[in-house]
Amino acid sequence: MVDKLESKVIVLGLSQSGKTSIRQVVFEGFTPESTELNPATVRINRKLFNLAGGGINLFDIGGQTNYLNEIFQQYKERTFTDVRAVIFVVDVSDAANIMRSKYYFDLTFKSLKEVSSAARIYVFVHKMDIVPLNKREAMIKSINDIFELEKYQNASIYGTSIFDQTVWDAMQQVLSFVYPRDDAKTTEIKSIKGSHKLSFIALSTAQGLVLYSEPEVVSGVNYSRLKNELAKAYFPGMLLNQAIFTYGKHGVFMKEVEDDLIVTTIFPEDTSFAVAQESFDRLCGQISNLFQPDELLGQAKAKMRETLANYLKSNKVKKVGNLEIKFKTKIGVKCDVCGKQIQKSVLDVALENSEQIDRGIKVTAGFGTTTIKIYPVHECIEGIREIPVILDANLEYRRYEKSRPV
Repeated sequence: MVDKLESKVIVLGLSQSGKTSIRQVVFEGFTPESTELNPATVRINRKLFNLAGGGINLFDIGGQTNYLNEIFQQYKERTFTDVRAVIFVVDVSDAANIMRSKYYFDLTFKSLKEVSSAARIYVFVHKMDIVPLNKREAMIKSINDIFELEKYQNASIYGTSIFDQTVWDAMQQVLSFVYPRDDAKTTEIKSIKGSHKLSFIALSTAQGLVLYSEPEVVSGVNYSRLKNELAKAYFPGMLLNQAIFTYGKHGVFMKEVEDDLIVTTIFPEDTSFAVAQESFDRLCGQISNLFQPDELLGQAKAKMRETLANYLKSNKVKKVGNLEIKFKTKIGVKCDVCGKQIQKSVLDVALENSEQIDRGIKVTAGFGTTTIKIYPVHECIEGIREIPVILDANLEYRRYEKSRPV
């Protein structure tokens, strides 16, 4: 059985329909352009995404005919047991195979009815960017009619493309249904909203998928993109740790309080900036405590902070005590191969290399300067790669070199 704070989601569709690209863009920070050379998925690619205490167990299933036949003939029960939702991707650029796609859609619905009757199915009419604007509604209606979706009570249909907002809007609908919200956290978030006299509060992923909100909304803001645009326009060369702007007469505050967990608040229009900032800082601490990692991971981080400080001291880095506040500051870089945005701190890299810290963090000194280089790793379309990031003695971001295979 699936844990109550974890939802099983299956992504199905014919080969090269865009299933893997959707996963990479929405959940993994890839740019749309970087997914163009994705190889066909062979068999099953399973990924567990931890989103603020809830898990999405995503099964990206290969779309080759022989493998799909295997799924429905031999592995149906194993594949569809405990499924919360299926995303069925239909490639509008492959008109010749629409009826073959419908054949597997019908098998999917039959399997869900037998094994996971409460599951929903979401049809993504995908690659809509190639369809002229004035023909998109007709295209979606055509697929709706061909697939006879009016027969199915638990089915929804959306036109999607990774090159615009449509895939995000469709995925938000999926997430609103499947995300395993913790009732205790929901109650606490409502309490935080009331105690700080907020007009609105939301918790979302960095890419803008809303996890909790009060009042409830079904779409969010891509914080990573917003922060980068603000930095580019107003603070060139700086890495912002929060975004503040106005919406009408309201003040909007956004900040990443934990890995890929963004808190967004809107204060009443009569709230002064100083009061709003102080209140926002306090509630960020409350939210962070609410979504603390498990006790063992917390202990590991505390121990690694001490180990990292000692390592820097042993390499003649000055005033390490003053630097410890920056150990958790995220450093943003982009892989030049896949385009994925990597957000990691010095502490994250130290934890990745806990058995041999100097494999992930190196210190060099000379001519009166100290340089620290960290090596965050990520899963690229070309395998595991690392991106060398050069920092100064104050752990300030300077530049990075091209990614390279590990």
